[in-house]
Amino acid sequence: MTTQKLTGGQMVVDFLIREGVEKVFAIPGHGNTALLDAFVDRADEIELVPAMHEQGAAHMADGYYRASGKIAAICTSIGPGATNTLTGLATAFADSMPMLLITGAVHTYMENRGVLQEIDRPHGNNFPRMVEPVVKRWWQPSRLEQLPVALAQAFNTMHEGRRGPVLVDIPQDLQAEYGDYTPDTGARRPATRATGDPAVIAEAARLLAGAKRPVIVAGGGVIHAEAAAELMAVAEHLGAPVTHSFQGKGAFPADHDLYAWPCGDMGSIPGNGVTRTADVILAVGCRFSDRITSSYRPGVTFDIPNTKLVQIDIDGFEIGRNYPVEVGVVGDAKTSLAALRDVLADLGPALDYRNTDYFAELQDLKAQWEEHLRPMRTTDYLPMTNSRAMVEIRKALPREGILVTDSSNPANQAFNEFPIYGPKTNIVAGGFSGIGFGVPAAIGAQIGAPDTPVLAMVGDGSFLQTGTEIATAAMLGVPLVIVVLNNGGWEAIKDLQISLFGEEREIISGWKNLDGTPYFADITRFAQSLGCSAERVEDPEKLADAIERAFATPGPVIIEAMSAHELPWTEMHPTGWWDITVPAYHGEVRDDYVAQRGF
Repeated sequence: MTTQKLTGGQMVVDFLIREGVEKVFAIPGHGNTALLDAFVDRADEIELVPAMHEQGAAHMADGYYRASGKIAAICTSIGPGATNTLTGLATAFADSMPMLLITGAVHTYMENRGVLQEIDRPHGNNFPRMVEPVVKRWWQPSRLEQLPVALAQAFNTMHEGRRGPVLVDIPQDLQAEYGDYTPDTGARRPATRATGDPAVIAEAARLLAGAKRPVIVAGGGVIHAEAAAELMAVAEHLGAPVTHSFQGKGAFPADHDLYAWPCGDMGSIPGNGVTRTADVILAVGCRFSDRITSSYRPGVTFDIPNTKLVQIDIDGFEIGRNYPVEVGVVGDAKTSLAALRDVLADLGPALDYRNTDYFAELQDLKAQWEEHLRPMRTTDYLPMTNSRAMVEIRKALPREGILVTDSSNPANQAFNEFPIYGPKTNIVAGGFSGIGFGVPAAIGAQIGAPDTPVLAMVGDGSFLQTGTEIATAAMLGVPLVIVVLNNGGWEAIKDLQISLFGEEREIISGWKNLDGTPYFADITRFAQSLGCSAERVEDPEKLADAIERAFATPGPVIIEAMSAHELPWTEMHPTGWWDITVPAYHGEVRDDYVAQRGF
């Protein structure tokens, strides 16, 4: 390749294009002005997408990847423009999502002088130290010739092993100065996946083949590896019920007869029922966090080590991290499951599982779950319950449509109630569980999958954190639908306070005016003021029709669904246990809590 004279900014733009990056979610500032200028001459090859806040830009890049499988970049200025990305980075890091953050930095010749927006203590140009816990690696080149190497290593780092975000922090003078640039011609990444040790996979196969009550727990690693087909083949061969983590939802279709719904504190009757009575569990790409283990309380969700655990994970650190394993396989989920499938086939024919007592038991547990959910799903109570809203949303969202949630009641209830039928159609801030993820992530997802219907279902608390990002959707005509369940407060926390400590102990979670009357944000008028179509729906019978109209409307549409804000109509459906601490001065309530926890 011919060596060219390019500025650092031009090098970055050329490198992104050569790596196949199509979108850069960005906010301009003085610290990245020289870099952004380099995009002007390549606008037909790579698109800058404007965001309203740097957290939103990071969530957009995250949602874009989750929906499309394509890496996006974020470009922000120095100082607060950079630090505002931290929540978005942490969300991606927790869920192993790759993204490239490019930030402006202090000029190399002015470092450590405390210039505008420099983080200069305990040493100069120190922003990367803030990011360090939530990126796989970071680079801060001090010479122009270091920049292409840093970018190449950044892409290698994002792709290798367990994926995640990276940072390249570029001093302003490097963005603007000329240097010699020779594009890469050779490969820097392996063309194969890391498959588990064949001998260990054979050992796992023998254990699973001899199981009487096998269960599979699918984590986000199954979806990352595009291993849904291999997972189904193993499940059907064994006749194993399949449950999942927050990130694993969609790895197995909800209408398959082996689907067991989720496990954990916000799990389900069948999910927890099969996991705690299993003799062998196969966990794939799953961290065993507190949310799907009922805070590790023995016998509620899992009974390991009485239940033998086979664990497959790309990250060896996760093997045995929270539960001891009988067999641990370090490897890619797709190739390791394919190898396991083949060994199982060599050991014997697939089980005729539909004629077993175990299968009949699973169907009975699933019927119990449906009956448990039925009252909240069918009620005409006003304001509408979240459960009823989800029934209506599912009617209107096509099977291949993408549901985006973030945290709190909408995400928790979608986890254990909302049927999802395929990978990459359920996007949720699983590990970091940040309120405010949903709206910008949905915008990114719709940009990443422009021909797929995308619907964000968030609470009013979430919308008020990052709802200004709908301005981006309005400007670009992004045709997504956002359903805001408006209950006038932090309902999940309000219910938690009341359930744990009593109604008189609720504090700041139910929003109120000075005179004590409830406060409800007017989401509809706010959305309209930013250029979006919007309407308020109070009758749940009209919600599905409103969503169908929204999908037929150009540009973004916000539907404000007035939802229940009083117990028992706001109750979720926990079937496990979650360790929420109780202050020592709460007497018997505290004693009961201590008696239940697993530690």
